[in-house]
Parts: sequence; C-alpha cells; structure tokens
Amino acid sequence: MNIKAEAIFKQLNKHGEELCGDTVKIRNVNDSTIVVLSDGLGSGVKAHILSTLTCEILSTMFKERIDLKEIVRTLVKTLPVCKVRGIAYSTFTICVVKNNGEVRIINYDGPLPVIVQRGKLLNPESLGSYKTVEDKRILDIKLFSIPGDSIFLMSDGILHAGLGNMMNFGWGWENVSKYLQKIVNKTNSTKKAVETVIELTNNYYGNQPGDDATLVGIRIKEKKKAVILTGPPLDPTLDEYIVKRFLGMEGYIKIICGGTTGNIVSRYLGKEIKVDLSTMHKDVPPIGKLEGIDLVTEGILTLKKVIEIFKMYGVDPENIPNSNDGASKMARLIAESDEIKLMVGQRINPFYQNPSLPFDMSVRHTLVTELTEILSKEGKIVTKEHF
Repeated sequence: MNIKAEAIFKQLNKHGEELCGDTVKIRNVNDSTIVVLSDGLGSGVKAHILSTLTCEILSTMFKERIDLKEIVRTLVKTLPVCKVRGIAYSTFTICVVKNNGEVRIINYDGPLPVIVQRGKLLNPESLGSYKTVEDKRILDIKLFSIPGDSIFLMSDGILHAGLGNMMNFGWGWENVSKYLQKIVNKTNSTKKAVETVIELTNNYYGNQPGDDATLVGIRIKEKKKAVILTGPPLDPTLDEYIVKRFLGMEGYIKIICGGTTGNIVSRYLGKEIKVDLSTMHKDVPPIGKLEGIDLVTEGILTLKKVIEIFKMYGVDPENIPNSNDGASKMARLIAESDEIKLMVGQRINPFYQNPSLPFDMSVRHTLVTELTEILSKEGKIVTKEHF
C-alpha cells in the first residue's frame, strides 16, 4: 500500500512576543515526509532564530539520509549551550514517514509524541529506546503506520497551559494525549484535533500564553489518484480507443465530466446512465450513475463550479461543503487525490461557442487550464492529455 503523511500545525506566541520561539519544518522528498519541530530556549527573537536553525539543519541532514550520530554531533557543535542552566538552546522532535508506512520519531528533551493508531493511544516509549548520542539522551521510536493513524508533536507550551491558574501542574501530557485521542476518534480529523487543542490551550492561558505553544498533527492517508475524462475526441473514430484507455486505468478514481463524453462511455459499455434528479442544484446539473464509474457529471457548468469551490474553500476536502451536487462531489474527490490525470477531448460543443474557433480558445480549455494551475499550486501532480 502506498501511503502519504499530511502535516498541519498551529502555534501560539508567548504573550507580548511578535515571533514564536518554536519552529516547524515540513519537507516532502521522493519516498518520505519529514516533519521537524524545534523549541528554542526562552521566547522571542533569539528563541526563534535558534529553533529555525535547528529545523533547517535537521530537515536538510535527514533528507540527505545522514546518520543520526552525525546529525546530533553537528547540532551540538553548531548550537550554543545556556551557561546559566547548562542545557541546550533548543529541543527537537523529528518524524519521518516513508511511503511504505515505516515511521521513525526522534525526540530530544521535548514532550513525547502522541500516537493514535486504530483509535487506540499507544505508549511512545514502548515503541522505541533511549540512546545517548554526544551526551544527549534521545528517544528513537520506530513503528509501522496505516491509513487513519494520527501522530502529534508538541512543544512544552501545550503541556504548561493552565499552570498555577486553572490547573496546579498544567494540562500535562496524559491529559493532552487523551483529549487528542478523543477528538480524533470523534471527528476523524487530525486537523480539527489540532485546532481544538490550540484553542483550548489559549483558553487555559487566559488568552495570554505564558509560553510559545505549538501542536503538529500528522495524518497517515492512502495515496489516491484520479482520472477525469472530459470532452469527446476531435476525431470521432478515436472514441473507442480513448474509452478503453480511460477504463483501463487501474487504481484510479474515475470521473466523467460532460454529457456527450458520458454517452460515449455508456455506449461502449452497453449500459445506461441513470440521472439522479435529487442531486440537481440551481447552478449545477444533476449527476449520473454508470456502473464502473465513480462519478458522472455535466461538463462546462460543473467544471466552472468546481473551480469556484476551490477558490472559495481551498483544495482541502475537510473544508469543502458536504453537498450532494456534482461539483461538490467532484471537488472532494479531486482534493482527496494526490495525482490527477486530465484526459481532455478537443471537440467543441456548439451549444457553448462557435465550433469554428480553435480549441485553445474554447471554454473547456480555459477551465481545464485554470483548474490545473489551482491544483499544481497546492502540490498536486497534474498531467494533461489532449485528443
């Protein structure tokens, strides 16, 4: 199974500080995602600079697959030690998620990670061992993840929320971890868990955080691919060839966008498209149902609406309204996919424009180009094929 890790984070600055002393760095490389959280000692500009430097060193060296001992040695030589307290100027937690599900978490002097697998809270210390590297005690955790797992990294500002105010000893790791587990299981959303805990952290501080607070949420998901067939071929003799290629794309979510296109596929399969009138909205025609196809929609109007949805809500399936219309369904399927292949027919529909105009001036071409730009900016892998 090919998986991916989606990471998001939220931060609170210490009250009165313009800069956060915590830094998060997220890097996607060929076969893995690297997430680094560093907490600079103290707060403000100095803490921000040191935590940023720590993140850059760690993410770069892990990307180059340099040995852990050499990485820690580089940090020790680069970063100063507080002369008063005799401790490092920044702590860190690194999480590396490989596409095959292997996860490695390395923690130095920061709060333990929170790991929720199959709805259960795992004990991070039981999944790894402590090592001494350059006189630094480091926890090295290894596990195998599956889609649906959530991993949270945090700075100690989260744990200290409510200290001496609402709670004698602060929120604490056990309470935070159980709360994260509860929210993830209730909402099935790592993003909502992060947002909820950060909001509650701020409340516990009385809206005046006594320390920088950062929470990173990492959601393990299965990689998805979608193929969209829109518009009939310029040469009608290619109809069958294009349909065979479209249907033969195994492992792809299959979307047909366009009435004529749908009829071509329907005719080849020898099956009727059944229109679902309950999905009709004032500005989006109803969807059709065709066996073997994940979604069948009208063409131009639906594509236009999909673009409007992405502009309004972003390319995030959690933000897209849970409506049953064709545009919302298509937008969610696209947003959930990492790779999108667009198979674009160049035959012009005379209903929308003069067929004597070249294809690069067509409405469909304009919409597909705009959709491609939006998705590419969001990090999606988009390929186009015209026929």
